[in-house]
Amino acid sequence: MKKQFILFPLISLAAALSACGGGNNEKTITFAASELPHAKILEEAVAPILKEKGYQTKITVLEWSQQNAAVARGEYDANYFQHAPYLETYNKDASEAERLQLIVKAHFEKLCLYWSKENNKTLSNGESIEIVNDISNIERALLLLKDNGVLSEISSSCYDENGDFVEFDVNHPTSQVTFAKGFENCTITCIQESLLASSLGDYDFAVLPGNTALKGLGDDYAARIVFGEKVSDETLSLRANGVAVRKEDAQSEKSKAIVEAFGDDRVKDYIGRIFGESVIYHYEKLIG
Repeated sequence: MKKQFILFPLISLAAALSACGGGNNEKTITFAASELPHAKILEEAVAPILKEKGYQTKITVLEWSQQNAAVARGEYDANYFQHAPYLETYNKDASEAERLQLIVKAHFEKLCLYWSKENNKTLSNGESIEIVNDISNIERALLLLKDNGVLSEISSSCYDENGDFVEFDVNHPTSQVTFAKGFENCTITCIQESLLASSLGDYDFAVLPGNTALKGLGDDYAARIVFGEKVSDETLSLRANGVAVRKEDAQSEKSKAIVEAFGDDRVKDYIGRIFGESVIYHYEKLIG
């Protein structure tokens, strides 16, 4: 769920129909989606399966913060960008008529360490690592490094009395961690997320969210993964991104077709083949 605003829709299987103003609305499913990997998965994996079921698709890339309201207003049949905790937060502030429901969970985007240079693919002592400067995601990046033996400790001063990670100096990140043996002279620099990919050449390695790597590192980005998060089944289920619709549409024929399409093994195979370790297929059917 990243803040990217793209005005143009992706070319979709319904393009020819919509261009001439034709098409049966009952047989056309309209999606709002984040660009990567969501819209790409819809376009290249899900839409062909929906076509087999008799549905054309129209997919519009839309800034993530606008998607729930757009579906609630009836501008789209469904959106694909969010996990359950985010939707719960949205629904708390929405009126009854504006509330949405997840009908299927589909994928989880992993945080991974990526190499910068072709001739240096193994992190070793004295090398530089860039991570995001967003306090809400820094702990996740540090835990990735700790879980993979690069860090031995994250300073207790980073946590408040409730154990929440809230006190971190983004200007002096290296001073707030202890590197493990063999990595003592490594350094960490916090960078604005929108600049992480473009600034990777200035560092040896980078910890990047899945969609940041997808958008910024090119088609071979999956080959640049050094290691990724170790994700529990609980986290996988909780944070998996899925498709949301208006509550009154949750049992519609369109919604059932969407759920069935995401459950097709071809979607699983596509995600594994295209995105490598950075995106995990995770299917949960949420409607009867």
